[in-house]
Amino acid sequence: MKADLESSLEGVNRYNPQNLVALEEYVKVMIDENQYDQEAVLTALKLYQLNPDKYNEQTVRRILLKTLMALPRSDFMLAKCLLDSNRVDPQKAASTCTPEMTQVLYIGAVLEACDFASFWKIMRGQWTPPEDDDGKFKPAEAVAQIREPAEAVAQIREVKGFEDAVRSFACQVIHVTFQRIDKDQLSRLLGGVTDAQIAEYTSRHGWTTQSDGTIFIQNHEATIKSRNIEEKLEFGAIKDILRSIG
Repeated sequence: MKADLESSLEGVNRYNPQNLVALEEYVKVMIDENQYDQEAVLTALKLYQLNPDKYNEQTVRRILLKTLMALPRSDFMLAKCLLDSNRVDPQKAASTCTPEMTQVLYIGAVLEACDFASFWKIMRGQWTPPEDDDGKFKPAEAVAQIREPAEAVAQIREVKGFEDAVRSFACQVIHVTFQRIDKDQLSRLLGGVTDAQIAEYTSRHGWTTQSDGTIFIQNHEATIKSRNIEEKLEFGAIKDILRSIG
């Protein structure tokens, strides 16, 4: 299928709207087989942009979920930029953003904010939107709008490998954020994984389990590089400064 599409998308035929049928089927295969083709999904979105009468929201939602699996790459943001703002902004007066699309966008906001704790609560059906204003840290505005998490979960469950992709993204964030982390906290950030799974992730990313039960990630102090900043002033500028002081 990929080979056939590559030949169909060559040259001026790339944006032939007749390619949408094959692209939509290809996106479905990506969902079912845990594959990803960035060029194909972006081409599909561009064709929807050029042919709004052929817009297929179900395929677009699937594409957005697949691009979220590519985090920390910027595919999700790029995909949203190829869509009509009325279709992806539920706050606009003329918005045609459906509740299903809204949930996908809010899940995207949660993951882009690296709010893994909220994401896993949503997946377990434990998410409750904040109601009070007590001055403490609050999740992003989009996170608070997840009023029907079951809809978001149902869509995510259809995408093979989505949760594993989130765990992979979380590990990348943890690797550049933490120097050491408690095993229980690591388990929570990865969605309540078992000790055996923690050992697997620890080995995969080159982390080390310490005698006190914590996990050593890396010594960030050893990777910090100092920079010498030199500022050059012209003689005329110095003269003006001295004159103003006098």
